[in-house]
Amino acid sequence: MNAMRGALIGAVSLLLTACGSSDEVSGTSGGGLTTNPVTESRAGEVYRQEVPVAKTGDTMVIQVMEPTQLEAGKTYPLVLQGHGYGGSRNIEPSGFQQRLRDAGYYVISIDERGNGESSGKVRVMSPDFEGQNLIAILDWAEDLEGLRRFGDGRMVVGSYGGSYGGMYQFLLAGADPKQRLRVIAPDITPHDLVYSLNPNNVVKSGWGLLLTSAPELPLLGTLLGGGAPDPLVLLNSLLDILQRGGTRQDNAIFEILTGAVVSNSFSESGNNFFKYHSVSYFCDGQPAGPQSFLLAQPDPLEVAPRPFARIDALITQGFRDTLFNFNNGLENYECLKARGGDVRLLTHESGHILPLSLSTVPLPPGSNLETVLDPLYAALTLPGFQDAGSARSCGSLVLDDVQFAWLEEKLQGKRGVVNAAMPIGNDICLSLAADDAITVRTVRRGGTRFDIDDSIPQFNSALGVVGAVLGNGAREALLATQPLYTVPAGGAVLAGVPTMSLNLAALGGLGLGECALPVGIGACDPILFLGIGHRKAGTTRWDLVDDQLTPVRGFGEHVGEMAGIAERLAEGDELALLVYGFHLQFPVTWSRDLLVPALTVGGTVQLPLLSPSEITRQGV
Repeated sequence: MNAMRGALIGAVSLLLTACGSSDEVSGTSGGGLTTNPVTESRAGEVYRQEVPVAKTGDTMVIQVMEPTQLEAGKTYPLVLQGHGYGGSRNIEPSGFQQRLRDAGYYVISIDERGNGESSGKVRVMSPDFEGQNLIAILDWAEDLEGLRRFGDGRMVVGSYGGSYGGMYQFLLAGADPKQRLRVIAPDITPHDLVYSLNPNNVVKSGWGLLLTSAPELPLLGTLLGGGAPDPLVLLNSLLDILQRGGTRQDNAIFEILTGAVVSNSFSESGNNFFKYHSVSYFCDGQPAGPQSFLLAQPDPLEVAPRPFARIDALITQGFRDTLFNFNNGLENYECLKARGGDVRLLTHESGHILPLSLSTVPLPPGSNLETVLDPLYAALTLPGFQDAGSARSCGSLVLDDVQFAWLEEKLQGKRGVVNAAMPIGNDICLSLAADDAITVRTVRRGGTRFDIDDSIPQFNSALGVVGAVLGNGAREALLATQPLYTVPAGGAVLAGVPTMSLNLAALGGLGLGECALPVGIGACDPILFLGIGHRKAGTTRWDLVDDQLTPVRGFGEHVGEMAGIAERLAEGDELALLVYGFHLQFPVTWSRDLLVPALTVGGTVQLPLLSPSEITRQGV
């Protein structure tokens, strides 16, 4: 009886262990299952490979980077890498890729559909087009010499990449019927493209205009990082467009984004298109909505929103990213965490950065930026696109090293290397500045409540443009800058997702029932841009925390999340609600309603001011 009970307990324990863990790779010697063994030791090669895709008619071009040394009888995991939007594959191994090769990995760098040498048009990760092409690449890779496999015969494969190079990882994991990709490391990746490009039904026109031309400029990624492109490369890109006789971007992207800029609103088809192309499509499990275009081809909608498998995911996101903000990473984290995998979230001060503000003006050696700008902000406030970014690290955690350790443990079976590179366990790392970070167990949504004064109208439309550039004194008098909080002795930490519960009300007794015209057409269409401002003690300038804005559109109640932010505050610093009627992040999609020159804004905002008990580590 005791033996039977012991066996039963052992069986239950084994079952619980299996349910609570992800796939494991046994050993680190390179042994294991393979269907195509290495029979003769040799030096690894790097070569170009074409992969025809019968389903789409495309030809994908990839760069195959074999392990630096292939040894007879050994097996090797595969790591996929994808480029950013408008980029191309690596012809020669990058430093990180060579590090992987030396450690015994296959690496495949992909020219995504319509990019580099791959054929087809860029449809922004359509499950029916880009998704099928990615599946075909994985099918081709099944025959790699010495490719390592799990005990069930499934290939050992992982992935990494940022932005568009993060989107492909989620798409492949969701669209592949065999669900082979279960170890990923996406950086600065969107969750819902509708939220990213059309937040609260306000078109993010600054980024939208850039993205329509991105596939034509292979160095756009350099531009976003603040670098200077080579004029000759840009000229060659333009000549290449002319030689091809047109753009590499699908008509659907142009039709949706240019139509949205013209009409000041996304079409229903545009929203349905981008929702189908999002991580949220697989997370939410909702069927795709219909698409109908004047010129473009709709998606066939052949891929169902099946839930993700249990995936081990190292998700990194930038707090200063104004295209795919922190909320995207948090949503992706929570989606995969619910599936039961080992999922971690770390943040940094980089991302999609387009520094077009006064803070990027060159200054003489020894000049103090705050001192130089402070008098200007007393009289005039110029709402720039955003400030420059910083290093891709979370405090002292260098994310490239953490990413390498992630692949080593998950694909090579090297236990303990993740904890060595990232000694914070399962806590979430929130970056506060280039060299400062904290960890928390959960991300705070909302927090300390502050009332918003609605006694003075806010400028809208044409007057909103004027109000946006007024100096701090005038803006505070007009309640366009509403101080909320003065930091007490000992300082404070603001980190998480602010929330709002606001009411936009019309002036002069105008009732909502009188707003008969649709949004984007004319009357009753106010648009405001809200952010949390930080003013350092003893200065005049208000700085938009992490350059994050949340648009609100239309009269009535607006309840929900604002863009996530994180910053350490010193004693005497102040926080405020900043209200703009115009901002360069939305250069052509502010309110066009000349019949509503002003309105009132009342209600509350809730700020994630963390208590000491919520912070598990200070100064990571």
